[in-house]
Amino acid sequence: MLNNTYRDPGKGAISYADQIFVGKTRDEISVLLPAFLNGDLNEPNQKRIKRCDYCNYWFYDESLRNTKRTCCDDCKTSYKTLQTAKRRAEKALFNPKPKKERLQDLYLWWLEYPFWANEYAMLKIGWKFERPMSLSRLDYIHNGKDGYGTGNKRKTKGLPDYHGDKRDEI
Repeated sequence: MLNNTYRDPGKGAISYADQIFVGKTRDEISVLLPAFLNGDLNEPNQKRIKRCDYCNYWFYDESLRNTKRTCCDDCKTSYKTLQTAKRRAEKALFNPKPKKERLQDLYLWWLEYPFWANEYAMLKIGWKFERPMSLSRLDYIHNGKDGYGTGNKRKTKGLPDYHGDKRDEI
């Protein structure tokens, strides 16, 4: 299957195209370019002319055993990077990493009556939001309400009523 997506050409593809188009004018190159991209200008019996797996341009394989798949080292690195990204994406799709369970996830807050599914989680995390208090601390808070009332404004103490006769003694 022919891949028609082209990327920036590598050094090997540029040098091969330079060999094909050397000495030709811009008009001649514009006419020959579609045939070059289709591979019509390549010699049919030449097995060293291949398409780069990454940039998809034609190049001449100069390796000893004719086993290169990319036109240069930059294309090879980029191709390996794409392969790694594809492999990781497939691995994540077919074998997703399980989500690590946290103690906070054991609080079922979305129900009509929210509750903790685990008492240990409630004790480890719940104290940060609802701290337990000693009886002396609760007494201190309750007695403070006598002076302030239910709001934040301090009640006026006022003067005691002495029925007028004992007022002069003070």
